Amino acid sequence: MKNSLHFFKATLFVLVALFTSCSERDIPEELLNNEQNTSQPVYLDLKENLPADNAGFLLHIRTEQSWTIEVDQDWCTLLRYSGNGNASVMGSVSKNTTDQMRSALITVRIAGISYPLTIQQNAGEEGEGGSTTPENPNGYAKRIEVPALKGGDMNLFITHTTQYNGKEVITYSYEWDCAKKHSRWVAFTFSTATPDNDAGRNDSFRDDPKIPSQYQTHDSDYKGSGYSRGHLCASSDRQYSIEANKQTFYFSNMSPQIQNGFNGGIWQSLEQKVQQWGNISVSSDTLYVVKGGTIQDNQIIEYIGNNVPVPKYYFMAILSLKGGSYQAIGFWLEHKAYSNNNYKQYALSIDDLEQKTGIDFFANLPDNIETTVESKYTESAWSW
Repeated sequence: MKNSLHFFKATLFVLVALFTSCSERDIPEELLNNEQNTSQPVYLDLKENLPADNAGFLLHIRTEQSWTIEVDQDWCTLLRYSGNGNASVMGSVSKNTTDQMRSALITVRIAGISYPLTIQQNAGEEGEGGSTTPENPNGYAKRIEVPALKGGDMNLFITHTTQYNGKEVITYSYEWDCAKKHSRWVAFTFSTATPDNDAGRNDSFRDDPKIPSQYQTHDSDYKGSGYSRGHLCASSDRQYSIEANKQTFYFSNMSPQIQNGFNGGIWQSLEQKVQQWGNISVSSDTLYVVKGGTIQDNQIIEYIGNNVPVPKYYFMAILSLKGGSYQAIGFWLEHKAYSNNNYKQYALSIDDLEQKTGIDFFANLPDNIETTVESKYTESAWSW
């Protein structure tokens, strides 16, 4: 699904302050052929610290051999992490919402030799991400797992984070429809930054403090409804820390689900498979996950409690970055009790899932990658 955001992404490029959504094909030729510092096999196109807002940079590699890259901070990402021969690799940093300057170590390895480079980003203001619009997403909205925002006064983009091992880790992000009192989707990632530490299930169901009180959902909405409080970002998805697990129990992360045969059946089995795919040990690999229940008027079964919708369908959009290559797959399940847990038969391409949901998944990918990975799914690329 393409929209004006993609046009914005493909055309906006201003030297250092470029956006994560651009691809190397969009880099001006004069930058790709930049010959400064040619005595060094690895160097950055940076003359000063990166600004506190979303920004980008170019990492130049000059070699005839294969190379790999590692980055020690989640807020700094690269378009690719391995390759052969000369390359100009685009990197980006998310908005620094702290009042402290921060640094990231980028290590390029060529023929057994390590070339460490450090980038620094200026301090920002405390808070969470700044203003965000569908046409100009910033902060956490620029991340690969986050779909294109619907925006508007009645849709709130919210991200929950925790501190883990001295670093900020994103628990999950979501766009909350205030009129429907339900998320449009919930997005998060699996990586080496989110290991399974067996944090346990901390059943601390509670209201989400980031949603205005008049648009919140509560435990009372579910009582006597016949539906369970179904996690979207599952408790088992966030096991790296107790605090992150507790955040999965916000009611903003809940959706009314049939328990027997769905929430405790096929949906749970699919979640467990995704968690297996998310068991990542290589620092350059990531699994990007989007989950949700449908809340369009023609995709709602009924309303419970204080007008909380019961989705007619549930979906997942999965993007895997492994060994520098992307693969994507979607799932679309009718909300009903299933007699078996054969979720595999409900797999489909991301393009097809976008048609069903009206959501533009993985809109922050470079356009050429997005077009390729979303057009079809390769069954053999996934371990079943």
